[in-house]
Amino acid sequence: MSNDSGLLAYIDERASNRSPIGPHLTMLHDAPEQCKVCAFYYDSGNFCAKLNLSELHDLHDHSQLETIKRGTQIWDHVLDDWPILAIESGVMSLQQILSDGRKTIASFFMRGDIIDLRNAANRKLGALVALSEVTVCRLSPEKFERIVNANEDARILIWENLRDQTFRAIAHSSDLAKKSSREKLAAFIFECQRRSPSSHRCDVVEIPVRRRDLAEYLGMQPETISRCFKDFEKRGIIGVSDLSTIRILDAPALRQIANGARPEEARRSSGHNAYNILTTSA
Repeated sequence: MSNDSGLLAYIDERASNRSPIGPHLTMLHDAPEQCKVCAFYYDSGNFCAKLNLSELHDLHDHSQLETIKRGTQIWDHVLDDWPILAIESGVMSLQQILSDGRKTIASFFMRGDIIDLRNAANRKLGALVALSEVTVCRLSPEKFERIVNANEDARILIWENLRDQTFRAIAHSSDLAKKSSREKLAAFIFECQRRSPSSHRCDVVEIPVRRRDLAEYLGMQPETISRCFKDFEKRGIIGVSDLSTIRILDAPALRQIANGARPEEARRSSGHNAYNILTTSA
């Protein structure tokens, strides 16, 4: 940007499309240039928004910002030097390849997630692969650890982030073990809704991955994913704008399905709220 007014306009545009700018905007002119347009700084709910200027500059000076193309794997020799990744945009996946070539996606990491793979044993759980174009900030382990130990707000946010990742993994394993195709897809729609930037309309949900990748995450066939979307649309539970955007038209019915009700039962009882929401709380 050629001047401060242009930079501020650019940030206003990005924030209006993605999330509210935090109260630390007053430090904008003193922040590193890359941080000024990074969600981890201008979004008040993310890690760098919790740092003071000294911490922000120190972490920035010892970190690397990188854009990764879809389908790219992050290899172990890179993670040896840069084991902590902050996802600024896009979707990363943790994938496992079986001996016969079958692939399964165990986890999605999206905007705002911090992936900590300092324990080399954790890397045996699978390969990190970009499912879209992903912007990541490779954080210095030493600077990151020093900041987390000294800054209580940043430490609390990291705990919350790791806790959310843990509970998502628990919910996902439960979905795979017990739920039908429609139930799993309904639960995933609510997961995407919860992880959307807060400025988005609560009834409009972006599905951030391709149908094939979603099928591998949910343990389904891509054709089954498409049939489930069409079934929900036919019943008036969702509206489908395109392959990546849907609108929730009947949230109670969708929650009922996600928690085990058949679509017909959910549609009939969608006016009632006397049910327990476990993995699909909004």
